[in-house]
Amino acid sequence: MASPPQRLLALAAALVACLPQTSVADKDNIVKLTKFNFDDNVKHGSWFVKFYAPWCTHCQRLAPIWEKLADQAVAKDWPVKIAEVDCTVSNSICDKAGIKAFPTLALIADGALKSKYHGDASVDAFQTWLSSQNVLQDGSPGTVKKEEGSTAGQKLTEEKTTSGASTTHAKALKALLQNLVARYPTQDLVVNMYFYVFVGIVLVVVFYCVVFEALPEEQEKED
Repeated sequence: MASPPQRLLALAAALVACLPQTSVADKDNIVKLTKFNFDDNVKHGSWFVKFYAPWCTHCQRLAPIWEKLADQAVAKDWPVKIAEVDCTVSNSICDKAGIKAFPTLALIADGALKSKYHGDASVDAFQTWLSSQNVLQDGSPGTVKKEEGSTAGQKLTEEKTTSGASTTHAKALKALLQNLVARYPTQDLVVNMYFYVFVGIVLVVVFYCVVFEALPEEQEKED
């Protein structure tokens, strides 16, 4: 006969087994965007993004509906991804997108803010609106008229270019040289400046000495 602790463990296991197994999987269909992965994700394809705050009552009511929308998008293999951004954690993204109220639902295509949703909070309403934006069909997102005074069309991602990398390297080298002059060979900046000027003069003198010594040898070879 099982002991009381064993019976309790068996009962707990049975309760866990009875819990809905889809709750965790459903939430996994929502892409969690943060300031660390936002640019790399939304710069390609179409994204229907919920900008929210955990304390917002309307956001809490929308949460289960948003999960169902994400489930449907995955089940029907929509080309648009369903995502969300916690503005209390990644406020820089929300500021860039011009988020003024929670929740704000925005369609982002290839890194640019395409349009913001204003309508009923239901899966059917979301699907109808996404269809009107031409993002439920394979291919490039359709063109949507920019709303007056809105941030539609604004690029939300930053392009990483070679010139930007070169500028960063130049700044790093400048900082390294400044740090070297300030701390080596002494902690006195004036003394260090005199030291490096002296070293520079010595190097110039050595260079010219080597050049002048090499000239007669070159002339002898020519003769």
